[in-house]
Amino acid sequence: MSKAVFSFTHYLGAIGTSNMATGVHTVLYPWLIVGILEGSPSDLGLAQMALLLPNLLFILPGGVISDGRHRGSWLSLLYLLYLVPLALLFWAVARGHLSTALVIGFGLVFGSITAFVQPARESLLAYTDSAVMHQSVAKVLVVKFIAQGLGFAFAGLLGYIDLMALVWIQVGMFVLTALLIRRSHPRVPEEEDARASVRDPWGELHEGLALFRDDRRLLHLLYLVFATGVLPFGVFLVGIPVLAHQVYDGGAFLLAMLQILFTLGVVVANLGVMRQTQTFIRPGKSMIVSFFWRGSLFALTALSASFWLLLPTIFLWGFSSGLSMVLGRTILHNQVAKSHRARAVSVYQLCLCGGTPVGAWLCGAAIERFGVTQAFVGIAVVTMAVAAVAALKSPLWGLVTGDGATTVDIKTS
Repeated sequence: MSKAVFSFTHYLGAIGTSNMATGVHTVLYPWLIVGILEGSPSDLGLAQMALLLPNLLFILPGGVISDGRHRGSWLSLLYLLYLVPLALLFWAVARGHLSTALVIGFGLVFGSITAFVQPARESLLAYTDSAVMHQSVAKVLVVKFIAQGLGFAFAGLLGYIDLMALVWIQVGMFVLTALLIRRSHPRVPEEEDARASVRDPWGELHEGLALFRDDRRLLHLLYLVFATGVLPFGVFLVGIPVLAHQVYDGGAFLLAMLQILFTLGVVVANLGVMRQTQTFIRPGKSMIVSFFWRGSLFALTALSASFWLLLPTIFLWGFSSGLSMVLGRTILHNQVAKSHRARAVSVYQLCLCGGTPVGAWLCGAAIERFGVTQAFVGIAVVTMAVAAVAALKSPLWGLVTGDGATTVDIKTS
C-alpha cells in the first residue's frame, strides 16, 4: 500500500485525542478502587490485572486480524467500541451501583478493546519513512505522553470536576479519535479486500511467532520487554497509587501530579531522540542500562523520606522509561517487514502486557504482606539482577545498528 494514503499529521492527532482519554482513565481507574471504594492494595492489583489480562487472550488474534484489514476503518470502529464500557461506568455512577466487581468488569471490557487497538495502531507506523523510524516513534511518544499528561491533569481535578464530566470527556475524545484515524488512513478500494479473501489466519500467526523464534536477539528483546511488564510496570500501576494514598496521604491530585512528572520525563527523553538525525548504534545495550537504572530508582523512591526528593526521582523514572520505549519499538519497526508488522507488534505487546498483570498482582500482594518500602526494595533488587544477567548473557547487549553495521534483517515472503 502506498504511503500517499497515510497522513502522519492526522495519525498524530488521533494519538493525541485517544491518549487524552486514556490519561483520564489511567488516573481515574485506580482511584475508583483506592480512593472512592477504599479498596486494599490487593484489590487494586486485581483490578489492574483485569484491565491488562485480555491482552494475553486477544492481542495475537488482534495482530492477525489487523494485518488483513484496512487499518483506518478497523481502528475507527474499535475506538467507537470504547463507548460501551464508558456507558457501563456512567450507568453505575448515576444509579449508585459502583462496586469493586463492576469496576473490574469495566476493566475487562476496556482492556479487551485495547488488545485489538494496539497492534493495528502501532502497525500504521510502517507507512512512515523507515530511514528515520526512531524520529517517527519519538514523535508519536511525545504526542502520546503530552496528551496523557493533559488527561492526568483533568482526572487530578476530580472533586472539582464531576466524575460524570470526566466520563463525557473520554467519550468525546474517543469519538474524535475515530474520525481522525479514518482520515489518517483513507480506504483504497479492492487492494486489501482481495488479500483478505485468501488468508490463512493460523499460518499468519505462526509466521509472526517465527520472526522471534528464528532470531535470538529479537527473542531476547521479548524477554526484556516481559521483565519490564512484571517489574517496572507492575510497580508503576500499583505501587505509585498506593504510595500517593497511603505513604503521602494524598488524593487524586497528588496521584495525577506524579503521573504528570513521569510523563514529563518520557516526553523530555523523546524530544531528545527526535533531535537525533542518526539511528541508535547500540539500542540493545541502552535498553539494558535503562532497565538497571529503573531498578535503582525504585529503591530510591522507597527509601527516600523526603517528598521533594520523590518528585525528581519520578521524573527520572519517566525519562528512563521513555528512552526504553523508543529503543524497543525502533528495533522492532526497523527489522520487521511491513506485511508482518502488526503481528510482530502484537507479539511484542503480548510480552509487555502479559507481564504487567502478573507484576501488578505481585506488587499489590508484596505491599500488603511486607509494606511499601520492603516491597519496593525487593523489586528493585530483582530488577537490577535481571539487568546484570542480560548484560552478561543476552545477545541484545552486542546488537549494533546504523551505517555499516550488521543488523537483524528479517525478510519474509
